Amino acid sequence: MEVNPEEYIKIIPPPPVVLISTLYGNVKNIAPFGMNMPISSHPPLYAIGVKDTRDTYKNILETEEFVVAVPGPDLIREIDTTAESFSREVSEFEKAGLTPVASKVVKPFRVKECQSNFECRLAWIKQAGDHYIIVGRVVAASIDDRIYRKELSRLVIAPVYHVGAEEGEYAGKGQLLTGK
Repeated sequence: MEVNPEEYIKIIPPPPVVLISTLYGNVKNIAPFGMNMPISSHPPLYAIGVKDTRDTYKNILETEEFVVAVPGPDLIREIDTTAESFSREVSEFEKAGLTPVASKVVKPFRVKECQSNFECRLAWIKQAGDHYIIVGRVVAASIDDRIYRKELSRLVIAPVYHVGAEEGEYAGKGQLLTGK
């Protein structure tokens, strides 16, 4: 069956959902993103796709820093809450009941409840269609002590995948998850 090229996103394996933490002044913002991937090991670079209308985009442009947090399946309700549209002056951390933890290198906060967090400094931005590719250099990384296993950590981390067009349509390793 042929599909329109614009629908390619529906027929590729979904990337994991990550939470991007940024700052707007003293306000701790956080939002979920499904367009993301590592793009280099040396130097360590991570890319996210962001629309320029999002607070995350504006905050990264202003501060040149962000944190990528990897949530597990136990956080799908919190993921959905952070996806809601709030003004920049409202902390999604508070709305979702997530715990901000001071980062080691950058100013935006890590997420205590997440499996891993990596702190990034802006490397570059490039427009790509209706999104911008934001690439950050990973300057610090941390993982929950309960899942750290040297080479096996990538097998132990339980990703969340956004599998539908609507909010609340997620999957984990071999299971469907309901957000709301």
